[in-house]
Amino acid sequence: MVSSVIKHGFLILLLLFLFGVFYFTMEELDIMYDTFAKRYYLLNGLEDTASMNLVTGIYLDYRLFDSIFEAGILLIAVSGIIWISKHDIEEHNVHFMLDKFKTPDLFVMFARVVYPLMLVFGFYIIVNGHLSPGGGFQGGAIVATAILILYYIDPNKDTSTSFILSIEKIVFIIIVVFAMLSIFTKGTMFTNPFTSSDAGVQTIYLVLMNVLIGVKVALGLWAIFTAFLREGR
Repeated sequence: MVSSVIKHGFLILLLLFLFGVFYFTMEELDIMYDTFAKRYYLLNGLEDTASMNLVTGIYLDYRLFDSIFEAGILLIAVSGIIWISKHDIEEHNVHFMLDKFKTPDLFVMFARVVYPLMLVFGFYIIVNGHLSPGGGFQGGAIVATAILILYYIDPNKDTSTSFILSIEKIVFIIIVVFAMLSIFTKGTMFTNPFTSSDAGVQTIYLVLMNVLIGVKVALGLWAIFTAFLREGR
């Protein structure tokens, strides 16, 4: 009993110590870190990138190099998962891990209603990523979730993981090639290839890049889920 009280007291003191360290560290952030980049983005972000959502402006213009590598990491992760979960017997039909039980009709009906709404909402998040919170990564995850609902509606749905992965690779190559066009217009790679004076063209670039990233993310997550379903069998 006494030892338990001592342990709990020690944990409380440790948590208080960590909280104190965190609190005093946060107070020094303004001194420890330079806020020049933040001020520059706030003052010039809209004019430079034509994006009202500065997050989109940063990851599709200023830091497009980082976004390319993030998309590449997802591609590597998907390829690794597919390779690890690969079966000797080729399977084209994906069944749920709980396919021994019949999916309730109410759930199937609800899924049929939610599926188109989620698709529309996902594409809305992608296309309007430069105007409001969202973008290709977030919208792609929503679209992938909508596609996965189809497996609840039709457990016998035919799915070729290798085909999905091939399309994802092609989309990734298109993203990289498109991101390298700036070397001809601005003399540097991985940034918006259009000048700040072309606001309309910049907007088209942002939408197109978000769509490409959204498609790639959706395909990648779809392939991962499909692999997990096959492994669950």
